[in-house]
Amino acid sequence: MEESRDKIRRIVTAAVSQAINGKPEHMTHLRGEELVFKDHPRIAFRGAIDSLESEIILFQTLTEKKQLHRMTQDLEEIIKTIRWTLRCEVSGEPVGEILMQGLNTDEMRAHSHHPSQYYGMKHFLPTYQHGEIVAYLNRLRTNARETELAAYRAFKMESGDVEREDIIRVLNRLSSLFWIMMFKYLTGKYEETDPQMCKV
Repeated sequence: MEESRDKIRRIVTAAVSQAINGKPEHMTHLRGEELVFKDHPRIAFRGAIDSLESEIILFQTLTEKKQLHRMTQDLEEIIKTIRWTLRCEVSGEPVGEILMQGLNTDEMRAHSHHPSQYYGMKHFLPTYQHGEIVAYLNRLRTNARETELAAYRAFKMESGDVEREDIIRVLNRLSSLFWIMMFKYLTGKYEETDPQMCKV
């Protein structure tokens, strides 16, 4: 049923695209000259990516005020990865293997699942008592989860599998990375600050 609706929507979209010269306000470009309605799952996913990036940039203004320049740099690396992922979504290119904070996707999973082994602390449930930085990182973690769900809706096939597992994997690991950043912050890994402001 869902596949039939998508097929009908594609047919209607193609017909509308051919019938008009300009772009109506309720439509937008999916790729090239292909027009889709603005509630298309791929467009919703791109909006979620945009929102996630804006939240990270907002947090960077705080990390710079607190002179956590190393954390600002880690966040900038995340933004570059997000932008690369979005570029690959639009172009259809594979994302490929990613590396953030010196960790590949397998290492990110291991570090987030076994903090005792890598950071000398157990998993925890964030509370206000952990402070402002952890609260922001936890919010970014949930934002990443929401973006991952938007990606799943955008690329889900009738079978339940996804067309772009590479994109789903990046976003899944990103939420793990925000856990890792919480562990690093709470165990003092971000205490060494660069005397120079972070250049982005």
